[in-house]
Amino acid sequence: MEPAKKSQVSLQAEIKYNQRVKEENRLQHQRDIINRNRVVQFVSNWQDNAVAVDAVVPRTDDPTLPANTFRVWFLGITFGILICAANTIFTFRSNYFAVTPFVTVLIAYPCGLIMAKALPQGILNPGKFNYKEHALIYVMTSCMASPPYALYNIVGQKYQLYQTDLSLLSGFAFAIVTQCFGYGFAGLTRRYLVRPAAMLWPSNLATIAMLNSLHGTDDGQGNRYPMTRYKFFWLVSSAMFFYQLLPSYVMPMIGALSVICWFTNNKKDNKMALLLGSGSYGGGVGLLSFTFDWSLCNVYAPITTPLWAMMNQFMGLWLFLWVVVPILWYTEAFYKDQSIGASSEYGFTLNAPSTFNKDGVRIRNTKFVIRSPDDHNSLILNQTFYDANKPILITTYFAMEYANSFIVFIAALVHVGLWYGKDIWHRFRATLKDLDRNDIHATLMDAYPEVPDWWFMALLAVNTVIAIVVCQWGGFDLPWWGTILAMLLALVSIIPIGTIQAISGQQIGLNVMSEFLIGLLLPGRISAVMAFKTFSYMAMYQGLFLVADMKLGHYLKVPPRVMFMAQLVSTVLGSVVSTAGFQWLMQVQAEDPASGWSSNNYNTFLSAGAIWGAIAPARFFGPESPYFKTLIGFAVGAVLPIIPWYLHKMQPDSFWHLVNIPLIFIFPAYAGARRSDMITPLAISVIVNYFVKKYRHTWWKKYAYVMSAAFDSGTGVMLLILFFMVQFNPKYQMPFPAWFMNSGDVERCLPDAALTCMEHATMGGAYGNEYLPEQDPLCNE
Repeated sequence: MEPAKKSQVSLQAEIKYNQRVKEENRLQHQRDIINRNRVVQFVSNWQDNAVAVDAVVPRTDDPTLPANTFRVWFLGITFGILICAANTIFTFRSNYFAVTPFVTVLIAYPCGLIMAKALPQGILNPGKFNYKEHALIYVMTSCMASPPYALYNIVGQKYQLYQTDLSLLSGFAFAIVTQCFGYGFAGLTRRYLVRPAAMLWPSNLATIAMLNSLHGTDDGQGNRYPMTRYKFFWLVSSAMFFYQLLPSYVMPMIGALSVICWFTNNKKDNKMALLLGSGSYGGGVGLLSFTFDWSLCNVYAPITTPLWAMMNQFMGLWLFLWVVVPILWYTEAFYKDQSIGASSEYGFTLNAPSTFNKDGVRIRNTKFVIRSPDDHNSLILNQTFYDANKPILITTYFAMEYANSFIVFIAALVHVGLWYGKDIWHRFRATLKDLDRNDIHATLMDAYPEVPDWWFMALLAVNTVIAIVVCQWGGFDLPWWGTILAMLLALVSIIPIGTIQAISGQQIGLNVMSEFLIGLLLPGRISAVMAFKTFSYMAMYQGLFLVADMKLGHYLKVPPRVMFMAQLVSTVLGSVVSTAGFQWLMQVQAEDPASGWSSNNYNTFLSAGAIWGAIAPARFFGPESPYFKTLIGFAVGAVLPIIPWYLHKMQPDSFWHLVNIPLIFIFPAYAGARRSDMITPLAISVIVNYFVKKYRHTWWKKYAYVMSAAFDSGTGVMLLILFFMVQFNPKYQMPFPAWFMNSGDVERCLPDAALTCMEHATMGGAYGNEYLPEQDPLCNE
């Protein structure tokens, strides 16, 4: 070959080689970017929260500050009892509402200051009211704020299934042990979930920031927003207190504004308009309906929940309730969907957690169970009744709730494994090797005596013995091995799920999976299934709830043994208060969804017990069942989270990292509650957590969480007053006089004739009178 040609070939080869190297470098650079973004996605939340921890958590401690004081126990128990009683009453509401314990942070502060000035120096008053006392008061209230899940078992068995021989003592014991199981697990796992710096528990940061503000010196300073948080709280809660009178009593229509029903003819034969427009109990999906009632928005926590999480959640709610459910209902995708509840005022039933027979007629859940001839304390499936009415049907809405629960459980595991798996594994290994290396907070906590493990082991052992006795012989029909299995399920789950929650803020529930498992092992035994569900679910849920409070004490250097006593006493006391309090509340069990007090949560729990317990999963979700196809949710949950994760790998600068499949499929809009809450919570979140946060960040940082707590407080107090004054005595109801914005159907979706008859019934039976339909010629046809 000629030298010139050889040189030219070599040059071309070199050019090609350089191009190939350049292309390989470019591809490697892209892979590096993808890997870097992937790592950032794994740890970004942790890094942001770690910075937030340093910003609000003090890195110093004064061990001489008193914590175990009279003020703590007096204020903690007092406020705990009040909030516990209030939230127990609110469990009977159609739409979920609860007073947050964060309110105590604000209310206890002036009380502590007054006691520090008024009480004589000594045991009752060790000096200045300090932040450690304040934190303990909050923890005690927090432990008592959530009524025991065991209430649903007791109400279901004793008052809905009429198991009258279920003693009050068994009820108290069941409530206490289910709560304290979680405490025993929390204590035994605290070295993995509390002490390590990697276990952030970011939900505590808002409370710590508020405590710092109240016990600091800068809350009222500054020219732009000089009003203190404390004064702002009382002004806003007072305003909300008076405002809540409107949607809850005077003009309920502003709590359920149905756009579609405004512009359509409200006739019974206009079924699609009713299906889409109505959102009340037994009605439809509330398409485009909105509300001005904070008590309906409270469940979503729109101010304290991050905007990206709200957008994921509501995207899923809109997709399923406004698109998927109507399509499935219209096409009768399950079995005779349109015939279910055809005899109701709407001509159909969609928004209800009830069960129906093969003809679409509603069945009371009590019909499914009978006393076992072999064991009088055992409630079993009434096989004769079941065979005469099968297949047992549920509404399309209710069926999609179960399908979504299957999706969420698997999707949460897959999502966390993909996005956070390596990060969690590395941190978990680190916690096993060295729990608190270079962690200033753990070092400061070493100054205090730790709670010995045998305290928690002894508590767990005592609870185990009591639980076996109560469940085996106390009327809950769960054999001893079922109690042990429930404990093992919770124990196996609490560390990995707790690690996930501590890092990412996501918790995977065990309620549906526990029902599925025990329903297969003990088919036809409703009491046993409900008891197993409560034990396994609450041991993990309550355990992680208490772990979060332990982490709060860790951050604020509260002595561990004082924290132990405060949590234990308040947990037991809260169980006693709730169990005793609901006994005399059972007289409000009347089925009156329009009043907003239909006991929907208890009815849903009992329906789940009938489906998973009496009928059992093999029958209700088996191959011969109309709802067998809901099990596809497990496969969907395993596949869907891979899509945004893979797309993010391909496009690391895109929005895919914000797509959270578990949040999209979480279904907090439970069947039976009023569905006018599908727009307003997201609108509030956008206004507060985007516009206000972006353009008035200083105001948002100072007042946003306080405003949320003020809304809860003002609303809660007014709801309690209305409950006792207007609705408590079933023989002397005091409704507001009927007018355009206070009709029988607050949405005014039903025909005018039906509204008139509902108003006659409401007002005719009010103020001690008795309404007799046969004496009402307009409605007695």
